[in-house]
Amino acid sequence: MFGAEQQEALERRIAELERMVQTLTARADASEARTAPRGEGFEGRLDTLYRAESSGFVAVYFVTGRTAKVQLLVGPHNPLTRVVGVVNSRGSQDSYAGGIVRAGEYWVAASSSRRPNLNFRVHFTPLF
Repeated sequence: MFGAEQQEALERRIAELERMVQTLTARADASEARTAPRGEGFEGRLDTLYRAESSGFVAVYFVTGRTAKVQLLVGPHNPLTRVVGVVNSRGSQDSYAGGIVRAGEYWVAASSSRRPNLNFRVHFTPLF
């Protein structure tokens, strides 16, 4: 059995190790992010993490096809938690989302469906 002092020390060490794992996971995820080209717009992909080299505007919109919900997440840290827009293809409302991404920030258009051939468009346009 552990004494109260040993138990507290063990719990502090576990908390410290959990923080270290979160930091390493965020770094690994960040290294997997695709870098958005500087100075030119491009067509992005759903469920792909990007890191903007320059400030820009991301547009996500539904064209036609299989229904799904897509969240546009933007922020300085990965994993992303801040939702800046939602596209819901089930109705005429909420069929478009857009948001500003600052240089160095991460962004992703995350779909609720893992089915192939979702017909959404994702476009990044740099701001000059």
